[in-house]
Amino acid sequence: MNDPIERELKILITKEEYDKIIHSYDFEKQIKQTNTYYDTPDNQIKKCNGALRIRKINHQNIFTLKIKKDAITHYEYEKQIDVDTIKEIKDPEILEWCSMHHISLDVEPIVSFTTYRSVLNLKQAQICADITEFDQATDYEIEYEYRYEHDGISYFNQILEPIHKQYKKNCPSKIARAFQYQNL
Repeated sequence: MNDPIERELKILITKEEYDKIIHSYDFEKQIKQTNTYYDTPDNQIKKCNGALRIRKINHQNIFTLKIKKDAITHYEYEKQIDVDTIKEIKDPEILEWCSMHHISLDVEPIVSFTTYRSVLNLKQAQICADITEFDQATDYEIEYEYRYEHDGISYFNQILEPIHKQYKKNCPSKIARAFQYQNL
């Protein structure tokens, strides 16, 4: 893995705004992904501002470990795996990432949900338009993921012009939203 830094901006939007964004740009075909998040019984991963998941896309499983660095930056470690659960992972690189961040793989699934993602690849970023179905709710999100360091907020605001929005953080992570919706 070359650079484990991920910088992203994201906002929650309405279904109508989502539809307008999707029709304003040439997004790729929508893909379905199921995300299962894991943590220890005493929430050690959450306590270190991290998230541990397996994302299933078609018949592929992708391991991801994210550790928050600041409001828009994470360390993100990602690798395709051949197993279905965290406890089955034996990959030395993944084990090293977890060790480096003091993450135990003695974990259990804590939440799962499905996202339908449409992607727009730009020179400076990747735009993701997501519909996420949680057990108790469905929400809509636009995410601007940096490809290199630049004034991402200005570029993101240009993308948001068709829906007359400006970037203002209003969007906790999907895992945080899953727990918010459970408590409704």
